Amino acid sequence: MTESYPTPETPAQPEGKKSNTTLIIVIVVIVVALLLCCCVLLCVGPMFGLNLLGPEIGNTFSDIMKGIMTPAP
Repeated sequence: MTESYPTPETPAQPEGKKSNTTLIIVIVVIVVALLLCCCVLLCVGPMFGLNLLGPEIGNTFSDIMKGIMTPAP
């Protein structure tokens, strides 16, 4: 069994660096997914009567979504 030692051409990479990068990527993916879920709930909610931000803002979102969904004459 041969063991590979780091040579000057291939410097040793610390293991902690790789796990930190992976952890950061996982956190970013989770945050982006949560933001997408919130945006979808806020945009789609008023169409089903869920005014999550109060009646005024909910109705505005509903009007915007109805305007987007209806085809132009």
